[in-house]
Amino acid sequence: MRFADAQAVAWHDPWPSEMKIATTVDDEFLLQYLFFRASHGLRSSTPIPELEPDPPPSVRHLSRLQRSEWDAAWDQGWRDLWAWRSRLDGCRNTGTLQGLFTRIGKPPLWPMERGAYFDRDAFSAWKDTLIDADRSRAARERPENRFVAELASAWRRGLHEIVVLPYRGEFYRSVGGFALELSRTSYLSPTSFPAALAEFGVSRLRYA
Repeated sequence: MRFADAQAVAWHDPWPSEMKIATTVDDEFLLQYLFFRASHGLRSSTPIPELEPDPPPSVRHLSRLQRSEWDAAWDQGWRDLWAWRSRLDGCRNTGTLQGLFTRIGKPPLWPMERGAYFDRDAFSAWKDTLIDADRSRAARERPENRFVAELASAWRRGLHEIVVLPYRGEFYRSVGGFALELSRTSYLSPTSFPAALAEFGVSRLRYA
């Protein structure tokens, strides 16, 4: 879900008139990667927090060779997806979305390409347990409106998108110089969220 082009309200004087920040809660493509990794117990070189709630374990077992190959393939696909999102961000911010996939390609959906190893029914059931609650609470609380000065500073350092994912506990990091990836706990926290904004673009916790 996206809360695109958040608008300033009358009492938010620090909000620059040209600032546009998109907030994405529980992105479908990113969720597919997270679900697949957790359900098969894959290990990636990119640190990924535990999820809340945990997806159910897959009933399909992987061979040792599969697991080794898929650990690496998942990690590469995850990075490729963020790189694709960076290209999408560039198109969105120049207002040129026509013929999008022709110019930036389709998103790399590696988990969906694993056939029966990606349990679509289990994924849908898991997604249903978190999306409605996450989105409604994010829309209701909108922490962006409480930390406009911090948000504007991060925007001036390149922040275009806030990406909220179902990670357990507090977690945040910069991605690709354009996005802030964080857990719902950190997003809704009155201390962790402004800290994440303050560290965007300057923290060592970044990748892609």
